[in-house]
Amino acid sequence: MSITSRLAKAGAITLFGAAALGLGSGSAFAGGNGQQINFHDRLGTVYSVSIAGSNQNGQYVEGCFSTPSVDNYLSGWWWKGYVAVGGYTDGNCGKSGGRLILTNPAAGPVPEYQANSDWYTISD
Repeated sequence: MSITSRLAKAGAITLFGAAALGLGSGSAFAGGNGQQINFHDRLGTVYSVSIAGSNQNGQYVEGCFSTPSVDNYLSGWWWKGYVAVGGYTDGNCGKSGGRLILTNPAAGPVPEYQANSDWYTISD
């Protein structure tokens, strides 16, 4: 194998390794600057939640999430600080005739960092 081939192969391996480390660190970085929400529906009456507040970048965002289970891990959205939460009896945050039955459950602010999880639980 020529020196050029060896250098090209070593460069490709280094690039692949760096890309893998970069992709793997996205979750850890976000977990240090906000949390994803697990909505725990202990009463079994909430079929969707609206959440509004600051994301990991400090920008105001809001979303509607279906909550068909007892534990609903609302992935892909990162929150921090105080958030407004509304619980609805339909799966579409009241847009399909559901009633608002829960507002701002006692949760406190969503922490920027937690030692053992990227998930912050809010329950009814």
